[in-house]
Amino acid sequence: MIGTQTWMAQNLNYTTSGNSWCYSNLATNCTTYGRLYDYATALTACPTGWHLPDTTAWNTLEAYVVGGIATAGTKLKANNSTLWNTNTGTDAYGFSALPGGFYNGTTFGDVGSNGYWWTATPYGATGVYSRYMHDGYAYVNHYTDFQTYGLSARCLKDSP
Repeated sequence: MIGTQTWMAQNLNYTTSGNSWCYSNLATNCTTYGRLYDYATALTACPTGWHLPDTTAWNTLEAYVVGGIATAGTKLKANNSTLWNTNTGTDAYGFSALPGGFYNGTTFGDVGSNGYWWTATPYGATGVYSRYMHDGYAYVNHYTDFQTYGLSARCLKDSP
């Protein structure tokens, strides 16, 4: 529970019939970082009673963190020097963000330095708003990615 929202405390690691991958196709990376999902799969991967959060939900999370978006990355990242290349996380809210990297359909990249998460908010015909946290930066970055990319998914509990 962070403010009025209930977030999953780790990245989703649910095998679906859609497109999802373990980083570098190694099952141990799914265990550590969760799976990477394309956008269409991420939209349907959360269990019943949970959903992929939109940009408004992410904005609410970032605003709740003391210091807002400027320090939210530090306070939401897991405090784990073996997984983050540069450990700048305090995990002050139990979000435990990990640097699961991405998959662009050809190449896996950024594990250990960046975590990327889908929002449920599309951007144009082929894009989607996303969030990412970099190992050396304090903020949460707002970004857009192609719907075909593989990013982490974090589910948010449905409102009662």
